[in-house]
Amino acid sequence: MADQSVHMKQFEEAKTLHYNGVDGDKKAVIKANGMLLKLREAEPENALIEAYYGSTLVLLGRDAVKILERADKAQEGLDALNRAVSLDSNHKEIRLLRGNICLRLPESFFHCSETAIEDFTFLLDHYKENSNYLTPKQVREVLRNLSAAYQNAGKPDKANSVLQRLDQLERNKKS
Repeated sequence: MADQSVHMKQFEEAKTLHYNGVDGDKKAVIKANGMLLKLREAEPENALIEAYYGSTLVLLGRDAVKILERADKAQEGLDALNRAVSLDSNHKEIRLLRGNICLRLPESFFHCSETAIEDFTFLLDHYKENSNYLTPKQVREVLRNLSAAYQNAGKPDKANSVLQRLDQLERNKKS
């Protein structure tokens, strides 16, 4: 039980470093990746650890200098994120992570816009069932990202339809 609380504390620290890395801190990415690697070894079936580990791999790829290393790390990260979803397909945070990453990777190389669409649609479907599932800010962000994912996937009509939903949401908020 003590191990569990130590792991949770380390995980929270790794998450903080991860988000610093998302904001551009390359050293934080390296440190977060190392911490998550150790946590992953201790808890190999923990989907959330796997997801953040995958995300740090993608960030390492973003920061890599060599093109091949960039692609390899990003693919390794995607594989870990996909594994995380297979471990716990209903976890909101994991779906947000994978969807956001898939949206930002070049479609011509990684072909994962459909995965982003799947994740964002999953989140919105759960929101329809329970309006507390996402915050209003998250709903707007997910709708914007879903529209962008449709655009990346070559589906401009669906992208525009989602933007209209977002516009309607914004108008309802003001009234």
